[in-house]
Amino acid sequence: MRRLLLLSCLMVAFSSYAQYNPQAPWMSELEKSGELTSKSSRSNYTLQEISEAFDDYWADRDWKAKGSGFKPFKRWEHYWKHFVDARGYLPSSKELWETWERKNTRGAFAANPISNWTSVGPFRPGIFTEQLPGTGRINAIAVDPNNPDIWYIGAPAGGIWKSTDAGGNWENLFDDFPQIGVSAIAIDPNDSNIVYIATGDDDAFDSYSVGVFKSLDGGQTWQTTGFNPDNTGFNTLMMEILIDPTDSNTLWLAASSGLYKSTDGAATWDLRQPGYIADLKLKPDDPNTVYAVGNEYIRANGNTTVYYKSTDGENFELLDSPILPLSNGRVLLGVSAANPEVLYVLSARTFSDNFSYRGLYKSTDAGESFTQTANEEDLMESSQAWFDLALEISPDNADEVYVGCLNIWKSTDGGDSFSKLNEWFVNDAAYTHADIHTMKTFNGTLFACTDGGLYTSDDRGQTFIDKTGNAAVGQFYRVSVAKGDASIITGGLQDNGGQILGEGNWNNYHGGDGMDNAIDPKNSSLVYGFTQFGGSLNLSTDGGQSIGRFAPPLDVNDNPRRGNWITPMAVDSEGRLYAGYDGVFTFNGDGWDVLYEDVANPLEDLEISETDPQSMYIAQDDELLFST
Repeated sequence: MRRLLLLSCLMVAFSSYAQYNPQAPWMSELEKSGELTSKSSRSNYTLQEISEAFDDYWADRDWKAKGSGFKPFKRWEHYWKHFVDARGYLPSSKELWETWERKNTRGAFAANPISNWTSVGPFRPGIFTEQLPGTGRINAIAVDPNNPDIWYIGAPAGGIWKSTDAGGNWENLFDDFPQIGVSAIAIDPNDSNIVYIATGDDDAFDSYSVGVFKSLDGGQTWQTTGFNPDNTGFNTLMMEILIDPTDSNTLWLAASSGLYKSTDGAATWDLRQPGYIADLKLKPDDPNTVYAVGNEYIRANGNTTVYYKSTDGENFELLDSPILPLSNGRVLLGVSAANPEVLYVLSARTFSDNFSYRGLYKSTDAGESFTQTANEEDLMESSQAWFDLALEISPDNADEVYVGCLNIWKSTDGGDSFSKLNEWFVNDAAYTHADIHTMKTFNGTLFACTDGGLYTSDDRGQTFIDKTGNAAVGQFYRVSVAKGDASIITGGLQDNGGQILGEGNWNNYHGGDGMDNAIDPKNSSLVYGFTQFGGSLNLSTDGGQSIGRFAPPLDVNDNPRRGNWITPMAVDSEGRLYAGYDGVFTFNGDGWDVLYEDVANPLEDLEISETDPQSMYIAQDDELLFST
């Protein structure tokens, strides 16, 4: 080991303008190459530059493969493109926060609220035949150490939720804030009323970070801390926040700008290690022993991983084991109270190797030395480990290891062999939704935070129960309401397909990403829903209980046409369905007829007059076209 100088300084402001998750492969390439920008290496890129890097990366790759990692960026791009300024940059976190504050202080808004909003779900959505359950993405989970029935979950764009009956019912604690993600939660073991959250989405930037918030009353009210909207930039990722169990005023934070420590209950923070800190753990029997791992490929050496250890919470050493890989696409740490000397390191390869499984490494002497476990199974099963990856070690058996990416895998021999617990496309007793973001164990229960919600297992992963309940964390792309009956709604959700509200219940009727949708104005049981790029039209004549699927229209070479990420559709007052690809098409019941093709790029929007079905508008790039 090499002794490092202590780096202790006041927190500095982060970079202001938007990036994407720096672990995404095209961001790494953009950083290393000057080909996409006239400027040298820098921290700020326009949305167009980031999108061009993304398009170049995917030019010769299969984006349709399950777990490719393609969709998270397209969601981010579509949402945030509406926020760019004249130069193509997104606003800073501070600017967005101050705009919200100004709106709240306006007398007219306070005295005369424009409208009242209540959530309509999806709550506890069911499924129609052959569909898969799921509600929305969850990033973080914490259980009150003094009350096993009190749970908190954090969503990437839906705030923080609390249950006081072990996941039976959930209360939204962040309704009075602007859209904020929660990527980590910590509860003070000495006073359960004190709760900390690290804000933002640490996986796909679905929401920006505004720092660390603190509650003194179990989440009912929140206050800012030393990391706040004034000094936390849009680009900040916050991966983990931990409380020293022996000293409630001491906290640790892993962020994209470094490893930070607070000794005054988060009022101020000191930088302990610079760089991108991907994960953080405290030794179970000695919280002064701190483990951290960082991927230093944003600014230094292209792609280098560094492993840190401190035995006094002040001075850090580099773990120089020749066994540990020095080049990772993503890397996580794992510890177990059953054997505090055990430390695991999980590694995914870099983007050039499609983020596949590199290895699981184990130390039995608190990080002094490591061996690589014998497992050779590709636990990632995908190329999206940069977007979601989870590692959990059983607190009562240090040889019981869980790894999650697309599915959940389990080892009972310290990582030498693994068995797969579930398949994302099979709705059996062990089902969890695909894409595992976090796994943690509390009171003998294994928790899995997924793209479809929160799942728990009380039998060491043999079966799982969906505990998302009434936590309305679904991320909608589009919503349609039946004409004349507001109780019938359909919508397209991120990775949770098309969902329908009817007779007071939500149900899923098609999978994938649900996009634009429509309900026939004369027959509310006739429902249409697109997947991304208009790749599949899902049609149901019985309110979603059964569906037919239709391919997109063909071009002159008989290739499927590709629309925008959200391909627009509309139904006119007579019940005729239109779609906007690289032109305007109408559905004839079996396929598509072309109406208008003089369009250079896929359409952004398509609208039809409610009183005159011949009056239509289409939007493409910066042009608006009108037809009578």
